[in-house]
Amino acid sequence: MGRNHLLGLFTLFLLSTGCSPRQALNAPWVRDVSLQIDGRKTQNEHYTEVLQVRPNTSVFGVFPYLWIYHQARVNRTDPWDNWLRRFGEKPVLLDSLLIAKDKAQLSLRLKQDGYFYPAVVEEFNQGRHGGRLTYNIEQGPLTRISTYDMMSMGPAIEPFIPELYNTSPLTHTGQALRMELLDAERRRVAAFLQDKGFFTLGPDAIHFELDTLDHPTQAFVKVRIDNWNRDTEYGPVEEPHRIWVLRQVKGDWPSALQIHPRGIQRLPWLTTGQPFKASEVTRSTQKLHGIPAIQSGKWQFDMVGDSLNARLQITPAPRVGLTWKTEGTTLSGIYGMQSSLDLFDHNPWGGLEHLNLTLSAGVGAQLADSSTLFNTYFVDLEGGLQWPGLWGWADAPIQAGSTRLAVSVGRQYRREFDRIALRTSLKYNATTRKGNILELSPLDITYIDLRQVDSLFYSALSIKSGFQDILLVGPRFRWVRPLLRKGRWEGRLEGSLESSGIGLDLWMRTASSQQNRPYRIAGVPYAHYVRAEWDARALYFGQHRNSWAFRCTYGQLYTLANTPGLPPFERAFFAGGSNDLRGWQNFRLGPGAMPMGVFDSTGYLGSGTLKALAQIEYRFALSKSLQGAIFTDAGNTWLQERNIMTSSWSPWQNPSIQEAVTFQPKNILKQSAWDAGIGLRYDVDFFIIRADWGLQIHDPRRSNPWFSPKNVRTQSTLNLGLGLPF
Repeated sequence: MGRNHLLGLFTLFLLSTGCSPRQALNAPWVRDVSLQIDGRKTQNEHYTEVLQVRPNTSVFGVFPYLWIYHQARVNRTDPWDNWLRRFGEKPVLLDSLLIAKDKAQLSLRLKQDGYFYPAVVEEFNQGRHGGRLTYNIEQGPLTRISTYDMMSMGPAIEPFIPELYNTSPLTHTGQALRMELLDAERRRVAAFLQDKGFFTLGPDAIHFELDTLDHPTQAFVKVRIDNWNRDTEYGPVEEPHRIWVLRQVKGDWPSALQIHPRGIQRLPWLTTGQPFKASEVTRSTQKLHGIPAIQSGKWQFDMVGDSLNARLQITPAPRVGLTWKTEGTTLSGIYGMQSSLDLFDHNPWGGLEHLNLTLSAGVGAQLADSSTLFNTYFVDLEGGLQWPGLWGWADAPIQAGSTRLAVSVGRQYRREFDRIALRTSLKYNATTRKGNILELSPLDITYIDLRQVDSLFYSALSIKSGFQDILLVGPRFRWVRPLLRKGRWEGRLEGSLESSGIGLDLWMRTASSQQNRPYRIAGVPYAHYVRAEWDARALYFGQHRNSWAFRCTYGQLYTLANTPGLPPFERAFFAGGSNDLRGWQNFRLGPGAMPMGVFDSTGYLGSGTLKALAQIEYRFALSKSLQGAIFTDAGNTWLQERNIMTSSWSPWQNPSIQEAVTFQPKNILKQSAWDAGIGLRYDVDFFIIRADWGLQIHDPRRSNPWFSPKNVRTQSTLNLGLGLPF
């Protein structure tokens, strides 16, 4: 064993022993708190969240913050000692009062779950390095629902009771009598009746009568819908609930918000002459939130006789504004800064439009090129017009929606190439009633003008179709399920589908006199492909600000007749970089097991038409603003056989390389890249600075693919980034 290994073990020994506070405490120190339910240990957040005795933060079995706290000298209050106390953590000592509160809260939570006769006993086991506190819980028998009845104190609700009763989850015999289930039933009944026109009925009018006498494990449940208690000048008066009809609906906003008739039509109005519907009010309010010209809006209701007058109160957003933001960029092995300046005008023509002009620019440095400080830059100017609603579909069944028309021009310069991109698009944005986000661009046209390209760089490209004048024309669709929450889990699903040139190709085949491919429009070939991608992410929140993050991505692109070989550079799949396989630089991995000698001899940019990626990351707190991470990534990009057969790049003619880069299920493990590493994240409130150091555990480019500690410098990569990787 080398001297460095011995030094590391000795340092680890000092940390593990030095982080124990046993010598500095006069009372038992609580090292760990756990729960056992009927003899089985559990981390169920439903019960652990009520505990007030929480141990100190542990990092891999040691307590660094506790150790830092104890470095402060006793009875000293100079700045250094005060900083140690603030940065560290006070020891958690055994407190009988807090234990008694924990036992009471656990008993209450068990009763809310239907265990009316629980027993909670604490146990403290003192060891050399602190004690372990355990709450032993015996749940006892579970009380279940035996019968369920529903009654109303007012005659107007009676006709709706059969439908309410038939759709109730409590009507299933044997359901556990849980308070959260009763609360959900209370909200369900109130929401159902509010959508039938009962404006005065809320959850507070729903009460439950529970009978468990003489049969403690069975409950006879009756739900009672009480009358409306109305305040009058003569005191409170009890009246039966009734259906309220919207008689009048009008707007109320300051004169500074000048809205012409078309803008008024774009506001989400309620329907007059119809019964009040709470869900319609909610949808209307959410649509208001999606209009940039409106800062806030809400509905006010006045009861007049047996009907309602509704008034939409609107607070306008500032008319004209200017925003600026800047951030670092670490893409494609380029490190630099970029900024954007956005000038906007809300409601410029009185139709609740949003007009914006955005100027973006950035400079960067490629670390492999030391000839100049900044050897790459980009500049982009975009103008856009957005208005509420989906153009052409006024009554779309969505929660909120908008239409946006945008035009942009941008230039990208690197030492290898210089390109200008012109783009115009029409995009529909919609949020469904279930919270899904939909983006559809029926018209999306991009023209790329290649001003110059380095001859050596171009000769090394297999993806030459991306480095020429080219036209991308086709629809794009994106679907996002932004948030799925269940307990400590949080998830996100996203999918996209796009194509280019399909409609153009059909037209060119029937209406054009061109005979030879690639077909051209005004002398420019058009891209021809179908592309789909799927991304799933999950986050599990542990204790003490620790969490697990998971991500899986799959994408495939199928090139068609007018794009032989590989697709345009912008639409291919790449691997590596700060948000991908973090053991490699972007563009320096894949497709498949492309030999490393090809990268070194040609300057090849790795790209593929199929991609699979899986990532796992464990995040743990090091301080209030600093977080550590341990991660592993696996995946790669691949080509399909038809891409190679229709490509003119000379290395593709080698049969061994064809076998190495083509996707075949039997070779997926052998051709996948796998890394593992550590990272740091520093939160400066408005963004996160991130550094990830990844080791190339399995590198399919190499003849000996497995990681060797003696090659740590050549088989590892430091990636810098902003924000979390996923």
